[in-house]
Amino acid sequence: MMAATIEPNDADRNPDELRLRDWLWRPWYAKLWWSGVPVYWLGMLAALKLDALAEVYHSAAGGYLNVLFFPPIVALVLSFGFLRQWLSSLPARDPDEMDDGGLWNNRRFGPSRMPRQFDPLDPASGPLWVGNTLNPTNPGYVNRAS
Repeated sequence: MMAATIEPNDADRNPDELRLRDWLWRPWYAKLWWSGVPVYWLGMLAALKLDALAEVYHSAAGGYLNVLFFPPIVALVLSFGFLRQWLSSLPARDPDEMDDGGLWNNRRFGPSRMPRQFDPLDPASGPLWVGNTLNPTNPGYVNRAS
């Protein structure tokens, strides 16, 4: 037998708890914007039959409205406040707090995770670097001896 999961009401939940749906639907402007999305797209569907509407939807203003009422754009704009609050709730790191060991290890290896002095993708490897004119595997290398 499966246990039923019960969602807490708004009275039971912690007011400091961040929920994305509070930003995407709760404010009045979010409800207004989301209710405008199907109205716009149904109007675009009606524009297939009505020439007066087709002129509006094919104009430059219709192009801007197309972007304004595109559902992923609406979700992105409305979730901006949530992301800002979520990022501000993360613990801050001190500027003196550095992982010197990790930084030192990153300097020892090149882009292909080989030691820098042998990595053909790292300019610090000298003539072994693929971009060096002394490297015979360089595509721009010209053998002047022949």
